[in-house]
Amino acid sequence: MFNLFKNLMEKSNSDWQGSGNAHSQWREAGLTEQQYLSVILMLQLSHADFSSEQQEHDVIMQYMQQEFGLTADKAEPVFAAALAQAGDATCLHGFTTKLKDLPYADRLTLLDQLWKVVFADGELDPHEEAMLRKIADLLFIRHSDYIQSKLAIQPPN
Repeated sequence: MFNLFKNLMEKSNSDWQGSGNAHSQWREAGLTEQQYLSVILMLQLSHADFSSEQQEHDVIMQYMQQEFGLTADKAEPVFAAALAQAGDATCLHGFTTKLKDLPYADRLTLLDQLWKVVFADGELDPHEEAMLRKIADLLFIRHSDYIQSKLAIQPPN
């Protein structure tokens, strides 16, 4: 029983590392580890409502191209590798551990982008909101900043 628990914990801590192919994709594209981990978080969040909306994926691809300066040809394999890792992940902790070391302003920028992914399909699913709340907690983002970010990104009714 102990070995089973130990193996599960090792898997959750190594989720972000994935296969050598995933490593080569983001490294070849010139991304930092934190940039790649943020893409994985966005993809995990996009599937929190148990549906995969093209609008959400488009927002993530657009972000990769605009913020990271990737061409579509470089962004697509990184997106595919991140999508595979997001689908195989067992928890968020393995991804947020490295991201919580970012400066607070950068974590707030990431939070804004995560809200944009959530609202891309025009709906706020309770599962998405709960997962985003958990991510914000793991990134040590103050609740007041979490709410301000949500209100700033939320489309008008």
